[in-house]
Amino acid sequence: MTNTKRPYTGFDKVGTETHPAAKKLAELLGKRYGMTYMGGLSVRVMRSAPAAIQKLPPTDPKCAPYMSVHASGRAVDCGLDDAAKLAEIADFLVENATEFFLEEVHNYSWKKPGDKKTWGRGYRCSRADKNFGWLAWDANNNGGTPGGMWIHFEISPSADPKALEAAFRATKK
Repeated sequence: MTNTKRPYTGFDKVGTETHPAAKKLAELLGKRYGMTYMGGLSVRVMRSAPAAIQKLPPTDPKCAPYMSVHASGRAVDCGLDDAAKLAEIADFLVENATEFFLEEVHNYSWKKPGDKKTWGRGYRCSRADKNFGWLAWDANNNGGTPGGMWIHFEISPSADPKALEAAFRATKK
């Protein structure tokens, strides 16, 4: 499987439903790893948006640069109460990011060796050629929920649920 550098889409438009490929991946993760689907489509700004922006309705034009990919329907959160297993699953997703149409993965419960606090880490496809796209988070740069017992992933707008499922089933359990 591969992890190829490609452009990151980020928020592109407000969606009307969770992307079918994102739902399919969440379903497959649930069946294989016992992960719990925590949600997909949610029209909101990112948790890291400035406080003044978070107080505005998401339809306010000032919110546009801060919109969460959840608002597009292409982001999903899946939980599991086991930090070590979450790290394994996050690595599995990134190892297969191209085949699974993944653009971003957040592993909030990951702890950098030597750190006292769990800040987590984030993968982005556009930096796949450097450290396989992982960025270790810290106090100033993190996903907004350090220590969270879930994985956040973002699917490409062009993701095909049938192709994703076939690729997933071709991987080792």
